[in-house]
Amino acid sequence: MSYNIIGELGHGGMGCVYKAQDSNGRIVALKMMSNKVTYQPAYRALFQSEVNTLRLMDHPSIVHIVGDPYTDNSGNYYLPMEFIEGETIEQHVSKFGAYPLDEAVSLMSKILEALQYVHDRHRIHRDIKPSNIMIRPDGSVCVIDFGIAKDAHVGGTGQTVGQIIGTDGYMSPEQAIGLNIDHRTDIYSLGCVFYYLLTGQHAVQKGNNDFATRTNILQGSMPIPSQTNHAVPSAIDEVFLKSVDKNMTLRYQSASDFKEALEVVSGKPIPRITVGSSGDNDIQINNQYVSRHHLVIKGLEFPLTGGDTKYSIEITDKSTNGTGVDGRPLRNSSMVIDYDGTVNLPEVLLAARAECPLNWNDVVSKLKMRGWTPGRVIKDPPPPPQPSNERIGVFLGIVCFLVPLVGWILWGVWKEDHPKKASTASSIAWVGFVINFIINIIIYST
Repeated sequence: MSYNIIGELGHGGMGCVYKAQDSNGRIVALKMMSNKVTYQPAYRALFQSEVNTLRLMDHPSIVHIVGDPYTDNSGNYYLPMEFIEGETIEQHVSKFGAYPLDEAVSLMSKILEALQYVHDRHRIHRDIKPSNIMIRPDGSVCVIDFGIAKDAHVGGTGQTVGQIIGTDGYMSPEQAIGLNIDHRTDIYSLGCVFYYLLTGQHAVQKGNNDFATRTNILQGSMPIPSQTNHAVPSAIDEVFLKSVDKNMTLRYQSASDFKEALEVVSGKPIPRITVGSSGDNDIQINNQYVSRHHLVIKGLEFPLTGGDTKYSIEITDKSTNGTGVDGRPLRNSSMVIDYDGTVNLPEVLLAARAECPLNWNDVVSKLKMRGWTPGRVIKDPPPPPQPSNERIGVFLGIVCFLVPLVGWILWGVWKEDHPKKASTASSIAWVGFVINFIINIIIYST
């Protein structure tokens, strides 16, 4: 595959990212690692690590590879990736300032959902910051730059390349001093991103050098969002402070926990249950093909005019093997099913296997225990009454159909013994036929 460079999207110490067009006419983001660093095995390993990580991902909020990586004659490494329209959080805030509270919470929830997907695949991003999160024109998010992502199964800090792991104020304390890290290092960085969304400022200021930045991370106290943005309630302050606790054991232990805490303080939490093979799920299905955390199922309520409420069930697949819904594949995405208490819910097979069905009775029961209260059945509204002139037209049509039918029958009966009556009946039949014909023309033309 050949690429035509259109322009530069950004550059750094390791190389550049270009906007390019492949030989099929598709626009891509072509990430280049410069030959100034690729001669070092550690940097080549980082490049391959990003390739391996992104090949594991299949999620709309995670940037994906769109071609095979390659090396040119000069020793530069290239990785063709999805070209994302939109802007980074950093770009947006620099132009418009902090996000309104509701938008910040909504955006943060989307980011947390994406990172939970990454963590479920045993990867750690390690470089979460506002410039590495894109916002598309439709409002969806996309996490980019997995260049220093780490396999959570592999021990060690990953600090084999020194400054390359990042030295800005979004690093966790354990990462800054070189301790072993896990997915909770991303939780800290996500908390710092949340502060940036709420205030337009960095929670930890970057120093004049690496040492100064690390000192700020390790010794500085965290600011309170509401002191900068008075629209932020104290409950949001508490969520933020827990996410960035210097002790990783006191932070949220998963991105999902962080997201659920946001839902609680920002309004009525959405009732949800989890389905999977591990024992910490609400519904456990023991099967080798079922992922540890396979499905998340939510009970939704939407108010309608007239005091009614529409109830729906949202299924989100987070598995490696996918889910079958009435024979259709669902993988790393969601679908919403209307529910009125009696509707026949679709057949759901985890990993699309017949021995792994979802028991809807258990699902509905557990959602109700979490506060989901589907009550009044919402039925399709009855058809509006027909206009009176239309009813009259239909009545006349029926009468005018019967009149010629009866007239011709009587004509057949009387034509031998009562020719005068038969003639009258025939005339009435023809008049009825003509009127019926005219009425039908009027009805169907309107």
